[in-house]
Amino acid sequence: MLTRLTYVLVTLTLAAGLPLAANAQSLGDTTPTYSSTLEEGMAHGYADVVRAYGMTTLLDAQAVNQLALARRQAIENQMRAAQVYVDGNRYMQEFRRSQRPAPLSLEQYVRLARDAAPEPLTATQLDQLTGMITWPAPLRKPEYETLRRHIDRLFQERATGYAVYGEIPAACEQFAEKLRADIMQFPAGDYVAAKKFLESLAWSARGVQS
Repeated sequence: MLTRLTYVLVTLTLAAGLPLAANAQSLGDTTPTYSSTLEEGMAHGYADVVRAYGMTTLLDAQAVNQLALARRQAIENQMRAAQVYVDGNRYMQEFRRSQRPAPLSLEQYVRLARDAAPEPLTATQLDQLTGMITWPAPLRKPEYETLRRHIDRLFQERATGYAVYGEIPAACEQFAEKLRADIMQFPAGDYVAAKKFLESLAWSARGVQS
């Protein structure tokens, strides 16, 4: 007894065979394109279903392969981009390091410090044993007497072995500030000479003068 599915398959097979038969006849092909018996039609229909299922399975497998290939390609692209970023960052670090100046040696630092130091005072300008200072003319103005006496006293105390660290440089800086305020009262050469004298005087109190 035939089931409903069998009838459906037979119907589809016969329906599919009619156009093929008509087309074949129009082309002069005399080969039968239809099933001669019900069993043959059912066999053809079953074969078509199996073939369709196989084709679907094949297409599904191909789609899965294509998806896996696309995913792998995306991962490789990400890894390649990350490697490019890492390589570029490393290159920039190496380039920056190559542009940095080499660190100075201790001897170079000492030489730079000596070059930057003010010109040392002569024994006539400053007597290290007694602390007596011979002030240049621009700094001997009467309005600077209080500042001069204060610094004279500090150097005399320093000569006797008593000194407060940083007190002499601070006093010289105070004198330099007063000098800057009076800059318009001096010729350019006198102001520069007086400023350098105060810088050398302050530097000599640090004990680095040679």
